[in-house]
Amino acid sequence: MEKSITNRQKLLYCQGTLGQNVVNLIAVTWIVFFYGSGKNPLVPLALASVAFGIGRIMDVISDPIMGYLSDNATFKSGRRRPFIFWGAPLLAISLFFVFTPPAPEITWVNVLWLFLFSNLYFTMLTVTGVPYRSMVPDIAPSSKERISVSAWMAIFGTIGILIASLGGGPVIEAFGYPVMGITIGAVVLTSFWISLLGIKERHRSESDLKVKLSLFGAILKTIKNKQFLAFVAAVVCFQVGLQVIMMTLPFFVTSILGQSKAHVAVYQGTFVAAMFIAVPLWVKVGSKLGKRKSQLISLFLLAILSPFFFLTGYLPVIAPTIQVIIFFALFAIPVAGLYVFPNAIVADITDYDEMKTNKRREAMYYAGFGFAEKAAWAISAFLIAAILPVFGFTAENPLGIRLVGPIVGLLAFIGFIGFRSYRLPDKVQGKSLEEIEGML
Repeated sequence: MEKSITNRQKLLYCQGTLGQNVVNLIAVTWIVFFYGSGKNPLVPLALASVAFGIGRIMDVISDPIMGYLSDNATFKSGRRRPFIFWGAPLLAISLFFVFTPPAPEITWVNVLWLFLFSNLYFTMLTVTGVPYRSMVPDIAPSSKERISVSAWMAIFGTIGILIASLGGGPVIEAFGYPVMGITIGAVVLTSFWISLLGIKERHRSESDLKVKLSLFGAILKTIKNKQFLAFVAAVVCFQVGLQVIMMTLPFFVTSILGQSKAHVAVYQGTFVAAMFIAVPLWVKVGSKLGKRKSQLISLFLLAILSPFFFLTGYLPVIAPTIQVIIFFALFAIPVAGLYVFPNAIVADITDYDEMKTNKRREAMYYAGFGFAEKAAWAISAFLIAAILPVFGFTAENPLGIRLVGPIVGLLAFIGFIGFRSYRLPDKVQGKSLEEIEGML
């Protein structure tokens, strides 16, 4: 019988998500702006965007490769720990160097510098992030523990977003970009190294060591897993919808409400605060109803609530700003659920995969999970480009902004339909493959 995780191990491990989210949001928010904006840009904005975009593409491509390497690693200290231990300082260093280009004006040296260190940054984010997330099945053997660990990861991840949102700009204004790079680098390094104190890897079985899969074979088996595909469909639909709403928020605040950019933080803060409150509630729901039903409820609620974004500000009696606050407080409830359960669900999928292949392949499945999220982020950018310019995003013609709500609701409903084909029970371990297959 697997030993349960202690509260100390759980908190130590889960706070690694804080560092992961801090460093990711800082890069997304500030790298292109740093190089391509202002009166004296360091790199033409188009080139800065292309260099950064190539890094993002490499990030997506490297996920399954890293998953394969971690699943098949034979280090004495484990399959995951060495990548996290050595990858974290390289991640911190690469972030610092991104913000310390050699020339103070536009030059090809800066272009090459940005290309080199942004790609190194994204590679190291994958090297640390994929093995880190793939530890969930090892440290949390039971369904209840997996829900709890996944919930704490969501909480620490949200704290990381807050730190990056509230700390990045002020540090840059007060001390400059290099100091910000050092500061955030120290946060991410500390966070990942502390997480190692909560990680105890499972010993690999003899059957696991005997099974050999090529990279192509491992990817093929992963994408043939129908339970995983049902999960991925829900993830993509949810993440596209969430990113589209968040990317539209600044337009809504400035064009429809007529407020300044600074007010965006008010509504984002409402959203984050409501998520904090909702996470413990979803843990209780998941413990009673199970992960599948809870995930379906979250998707259905998101599909119901999202279209009200279209009406926000139009309703009588209540002030428009209060309407927006109420919307994001309610919108955060299903979003919290959709952050609580995925890591736990992927852990169950890896248990099911082990029954079929006799091999533990957690990292490949968590890499696939990350691949789906990153693909959704890219899709959301294209979707915004297709909606706002066509239907309008100005105070005079805000239809495109408002249409985002019904579109996100439709996406959530599609995710709900897709996830209904997910049939794994909450307790995969302890059952035979025949029992599991009979439920599907």
